[in-house]
Amino acid sequence: MADSIPFAELETDGDAIRTFVERENARTEDKLCDTVFHEDMATALEILRDDSFLAGLRRRGPWIYNYLRNADHPKGLWRRLPETAKLSPDADWEPVFDLDAFCEETGEDWHWRGAETAHFDGEKLLLALSWQGSDQTRLLEWDPARKCVVEGGFDLGPERCNACWLDPDTLLFCTSTGEGAATRSGWPGRVVKLTRGADPTTAPVVFEVGSEDLLAYPITFATPEGETAVALTRVRVIGDTEVTLYPEGLDGEGILLDTPQNTQATYSSKHYAYIASDTGAHPPGTLVLHEVGNPEPRVLFHPAPYKSVDVNCVWTLYRWMMWIELDRMEPTLKVLDLYDPGAEPQIVTLPTQAEAIWAYPHDAAPTASGPIQLTTAGFLTPPTTWLFDFADDASQIQFTKLTEEPTTFSSEGMEVRLHTAVSDDGTEIPYHIVLPKDRQGAVPVLQYAYGGFGHALSPYYQRTRGPLWLARGGAYVTAYIRGGGEFGKDWHLAAKGTNRPRAFEDFAAVAADLVERGYTTAEKIACHGGSNGGLLCSAVLTRFPERFGAVWASVAVTDMLRFHLFPAGAGWIDEYGDPDNAEDRAELLAYSPLHNVADASVQSYPPALIDTHESDDRVDPSHSRRFAARLLEAGHPVMFHCRSGGHGGGGALTETAQELALGYAFLRHTIAAKED
Repeated sequence: MADSIPFAELETDGDAIRTFVERENARTEDKLCDTVFHEDMATALEILRDDSFLAGLRRRGPWIYNYLRNADHPKGLWRRLPETAKLSPDADWEPVFDLDAFCEETGEDWHWRGAETAHFDGEKLLLALSWQGSDQTRLLEWDPARKCVVEGGFDLGPERCNACWLDPDTLLFCTSTGEGAATRSGWPGRVVKLTRGADPTTAPVVFEVGSEDLLAYPITFATPEGETAVALTRVRVIGDTEVTLYPEGLDGEGILLDTPQNTQATYSSKHYAYIASDTGAHPPGTLVLHEVGNPEPRVLFHPAPYKSVDVNCVWTLYRWMMWIELDRMEPTLKVLDLYDPGAEPQIVTLPTQAEAIWAYPHDAAPTASGPIQLTTAGFLTPPTTWLFDFADDASQIQFTKLTEEPTTFSSEGMEVRLHTAVSDDGTEIPYHIVLPKDRQGAVPVLQYAYGGFGHALSPYYQRTRGPLWLARGGAYVTAYIRGGGEFGKDWHLAAKGTNRPRAFEDFAAVAADLVERGYTTAEKIACHGGSNGGLLCSAVLTRFPERFGAVWASVAVTDMLRFHLFPAGAGWIDEYGDPDNAEDRAELLAYSPLHNVADASVQSYPPALIDTHESDDRVDPSHSRRFAARLLEAGHPVMFHCRSGGHGGGGALTETAQELALGYAFLRHTIAAKED
């Protein structure tokens, strides 16, 4: 089977795909879409349509922008309010872009992907719209005052692309269209200087990466002196960037930032910082700061077991630098005055206790001295967003509450605990569990992880999980397994490449630990993950079926011998290994879920739900189709479902509610239905 393509017809044959999807969707819906499913969908839809929470607030010029999705605007309405006005859901918000109306007008299914705002003018906007939820993006110049397309303005794509404003009539446009423009992964690899009305395929090239690289992207930003700085970034692989900085613009001198491989730099025109990896002079996980042009580094954080810098939050913002340190998932926000060579990092006194925090600039196009948003949250605590400005004494920083997400269920009687499991090689694997205090007997547990590409998970408040799962007596687990970035670079590297099975072993060890501590039984544990997390769940289904009572794998990577042949898949070779290399291929074959399904007569598997999206061009849906078909062929209990949308799901709230309700229906029919 390793040399053949299992169920090849479900990869390329349109008629076979249509027949399989329609048949299996109908079978799954017939089993799961009962009365409670429809009630859950209505509950989820009501929660998702609640517009009392002002999510995604960002400042553009003198305006605060917010993206709203509710019953009247299921795809979304982008709107704004003068920054001097009182923030309120009931305020007199000015509509800027109605995505539902735009889809109706164009006859196309567009999904919102944000907007690029010029650093020199908050009214210069470039909307990013995904075609059917895919990575094919349309960039459209939009007039927020007139609420229409700019006549003669930029209208680019759809294609894999990105762009930023260089001046009022010029973009730095990164394109994947044209001979040699795309990398082998299909991502944009060529940056051109594009004036309004010009042809992107003949525009002058200012930057280009090699076909073996992942992608390129440009960034422009304002310096304290009011100049336009430019950064051109080569992304070798995920998490590995090389930045050429032009502090005085493209007409000035370019400076290649002195960062080792396998790192990502954060920078201003004066400073840059990175978290060291497995190359360079510093141990993996070290936070290193440089002044541009000065080869002497300053170390701001030394790694230690289960202590790390949050890879999602390191900012150099001219005078100030800020970052989040984690000590066994406990967050601390620190700041450093970059204008004072003798300054030491200061701890910011937070406005409230929080299991998780995020900090980022309030301005969509960060300025030299703009305010900062801080979001605090926890598994049982809805996100609250605060605004603050830096102060000489971090303990004296004043916070103003911007918005607070409403609660969706009562958390009274619930608790959060942090435990560690011991993996096969003796490594301690931390995990959080959220569960009822007064539980009796074995509780049904939904266990989640990602475990790849150095991506770090944090405690978070999922609005529908409370009423649809926790309030019904279920427990929820987030496992911080190796392959992720929760505990530094070493934590990622420990399960990279040929060490990938460690992530599966860690995940299975957490399930076993839940049983050993008496929380539950193996038959009442379901695991869930998406994308690389879908690979995780598919792999434990075939490697550790006795540890779980159900497996829910979403948009999963399951064919480890051919993943690099699908769109975007070549960009994962650094993480997983190269199937065209004989040694790597043997390692990949040993755990490839599609190739390791045992017949039911030899090994029984728990029930599985394999779901995917038809327009996913990140992880091709044929991975899920063929894996489900192989499980069915082998006689295992499996349900398959495919719906519209791209890698991140559908664009309308109804589609999101359906997907959530279907997943919880699967849990109800499997682990939650089992008696102690």
